[in-house]
Amino acid sequence: MKPTNLMHTSNLSMFGTMILLDTSAIIGLAGNKKWIVGILEKYPKENLFISVITIAEVKTGRFLSKNKNEAVSRFLNESINQGLVSAINIDQAVAEEFAKLQSRLLNKGLPLSPFDGLIAATALCRKARLATSDADFSRVKELKTITP
Repeated sequence: MKPTNLMHTSNLSMFGTMILLDTSAIIGLAGNKKWIVGILEKYPKENLFISVITIAEVKTGRFLSKNKNEAVSRFLNESINQGLVSAINIDQAVAEEFAKLQSRLLNKGLPLSPFDGLIAATALCRKARLATSDADFSRVKELKTITP
């Protein structure tokens, strides 16, 4: 069974180690950065996912500064259309995990941005490793990350 775009499932373990690519990873891939290209070489495409939040972040960047981010947006669209990554929707479990995570971080005075919090919650709910170059995710101690 091959994952479909915009998956809505909590059990993706049949595909092995799930890798959730953060927005910084997509930007790195579009720029052919070695650290993230190596991940594509190491894991089959069935293991590579993005959150719909990453789509929102990339598209927001594209609309705010068209010339700078248009290539990243195009790369993301092509990656999804060619089946190189599959997008995961936000569901109730992710929303609840986000609320717990963000509340805990707010109490420490170290909240994540809402987008990053939802991406972290998605990774935690799906038991995925998060590929990111964003140091903010280090605030989430239980999050397993792949960094440059």
